Amino acid sequence: MSNAIKKDELDLPVSNHKTAADFILTYLSQINVDKIFGVPGGAIEPLFDAVARFNRNACSSIKVKKSDETPPFIDLIVSRHEVGAAFMADGYARETGRMAVCCATTGPGSTNLITGVASAYMDQIPMLVLTPQTSMASFGQYDLQDSSDDAISITSMFSSCTRYNSVVTHIGQLKLKLIKAVKAAYTYPRGPVHLSIPMEIWNHVMEDEVIVNKTSTVPVRYEGYEGYEHDAYDELCELVTGDKKTLFLLGPECLPYAQMMVECAELLNAEIITTPAAKGAVQANHYLYRGVLGFAGHTQAIEALLDEDLDHIVVIGTNLNPFETAGLCSNHVVVEKMVYINHSGSDGLVSDESALQLYGSLNKIFHDFKKNLLAWIATNETTKNMLPQQCCCVLQYTGVTKIGYERRIPALTRVNQLEKSAVVKPQYLMSKLPELLPSVARYHVDAGNSWAWATHYLHLNAASNYQVAMGLGSMGWAVGASVGAACAQKEAPVVCITGDGSYLMSGQEITVAVQQQLSVIFVVLNDSAYGMVKHGQRIGGAEEIGFELPGVDFALMAQAAGARGVSIRNAQELDELDVTSLLSEKGPVLFDIYIDAEEVPPMASRLKELGRD
Repeated sequence: MSNAIKKDELDLPVSNHKTAADFILTYLSQINVDKIFGVPGGAIEPLFDAVARFNRNACSSIKVKKSDETPPFIDLIVSRHEVGAAFMADGYARETGRMAVCCATTGPGSTNLITGVASAYMDQIPMLVLTPQTSMASFGQYDLQDSSDDAISITSMFSSCTRYNSVVTHIGQLKLKLIKAVKAAYTYPRGPVHLSIPMEIWNHVMEDEVIVNKTSTVPVRYEGYEGYEHDAYDELCELVTGDKKTLFLLGPECLPYAQMMVECAELLNAEIITTPAAKGAVQANHYLYRGVLGFAGHTQAIEALLDEDLDHIVVIGTNLNPFETAGLCSNHVVVEKMVYINHSGSDGLVSDESALQLYGSLNKIFHDFKKNLLAWIATNETTKNMLPQQCCCVLQYTGVTKIGYERRIPALTRVNQLEKSAVVKPQYLMSKLPELLPSVARYHVDAGNSWAWATHYLHLNAASNYQVAMGLGSMGWAVGASVGAACAQKEAPVVCITGDGSYLMSGQEITVAVQQQLSVIFVVLNDSAYGMVKHGQRIGGAEEIGFELPGVDFALMAQAAGARGVSIRNAQELDELDVTSLLSEKGPVLFDIYIDAEEVPPMASRLKELGRD
C-alpha cells in the first residue's frame, strides 16, 4: 500500500481568482523584472504558485494571439542556499543595471538571506527581498518558524541592511508598500528593500488590474534628484580648466557613469587612478590610467596622488575610507588639493579644508561638465585645435604579453613564470587570464587573497567588466554573483575568481549553473588555506593558527556536480589550457588551479589598517 498523499484527498481550495502574489508578479513584470532568485518552502509557496500561473498564462496568451512579441515570462532561479540567492540577485543587478528580486521562506530561510542582503546594502545594489510570515493570527504563539516581532523578528534583523523594510499587515497596504519599496531601492543611496508578507495576505483575492505608469515610477538608474549645486559647479569649471595639472580619483559610485568621467579626464589630459572597487571604471591600458590606490594598489597611483606639481585632485564617488585609499587621502597636502564630488546626501569623510565640495547627480554633473570642457577647448587659443576624438582615442591590446607602452599598469605589473614545471604563481595566473579567456568576459572576484592578486595583477582591456563586493567583504559572494550575472546575459562568459576557502562556503551553487546551462568559468585558487588569514598572521607576527584547509580536488567536485572540471597543477598546464574548446560546450567549467601557497599577496595596507604592520 502506498503512503503517498493524494492531492484530492487534502480537500485544498482551488481558485481561479488573482491573489496578492499574482498582483506582485504582474507589477514586477511591468517594471521589467524577469528573474526571481530564491529557495522554496511552505510559507513562500504562494509566490512560487503564482510564478507558475504567470508563466502558464503568458504562454497561453502567446498561443492564442500568435504575437511575435517575447512572452513576459519570469524565470524562477532556485539556488541551493538562500545567501546564494541574494548573491545571485546582486550579480544580476550589477550586470543589468536593474533591480533584482530574491525570496526565501520563513525562519532560517529568511535569516540565511541576511548576509547577501547586507552585502548588497553596503555596495548600494537595488534589490527587492520578499519573505513570508506565518499567519497573523498565530503571531507570538511560536508556531513553526514564527518570524513576527514576538518571536524571531525578521524585520528587526533586516532593519539595518535595507533602505525600506516593512510588514504588510493588511491587503490595502500591499500596493502602496510595494511601490514605496521599489522606489526606495532605486533612489540614492540605492540598495535592498524588504517586504515581509503574512500567509493570508499572499493568498488574498485581488480583482483590481495592475497598471503602472513607468514614467513616474521607476526609470532605470533612478536617482531621485537630477540637479546639483550650481555655485560649486561653476567653481569646479573655473578651478580645473586652464593651465592646471589635474588628477581624477574614481570611486565605486562612479561605475554607472564612468565613461563620461573618463572622457572628461581625457579632455583635461588628467591622469586617472581608482579605488579597488572602482577598478572596472577604466580600461587597464588607458594612456592616462595610473592604477589602483588603496588595498593591493599600485605604486604609480600613490606617486600620482602625491605629485608635488599637482594642482587639483578631483575625487568622485568614494567615501574615502582607509581601505579604499590606504589612508593617503587624510594627508594634509592631498586634502588641500581635493575637489570632492559625490551624490547628494553621501557620507564621504571629507575635511572642510578641501578646495571644493560639490554634491548632486553625478550623471548630470559630468554630462554638463563634458559640454563645458568641449566649449572651453573650442574657444581657447591653446586647445581649440585639439579634436575631441583624438583626445578620446584609447589604445587597444590583445594579450598582456604584447604590452610595452611606457607607464602602462599592465606592462609594469606583468609577471612571467619561467619555471613551467612548478605550481602556478598567482601573479602569473592573473597576468595570464586575460590572454586565455575571451576579451568580453565578465569577471567577479571573491574576498580574500583573490582580491589582492586580482587588484594588483589582473588587467582587462575593456571597462565595466570587473566586479567586486568590497563593502561587506563576503566570502563566497563571487560564486553566486557570477551565476546571477550569467543569468542576465548569454553573450559573454562570466568568470568567478575565488579561493578554495570561499568556494567551500558557496561552491554548491555551481549546480545552478549546471541546471541552467550557464557559461560560467570558476577559477579556484587552490592553496589548502585561508590564504589571507595565513599571510596576515605571518606578516603581522600573530600566532599561526586556524588557516589550514584539507587538500580538496575541486575538479572532481565539479565533475560530480555535472560540470566540467580541469586540474591545473603547474604553469605548463596553464599555458596549454584550451579554453576555446572547453567553452564550445554549454554549461559551466571549473579550473582547479594549484597555486604557490608561499607567494605573499600585496596586502600591506590592510595589515596597517588592522594595526598589525
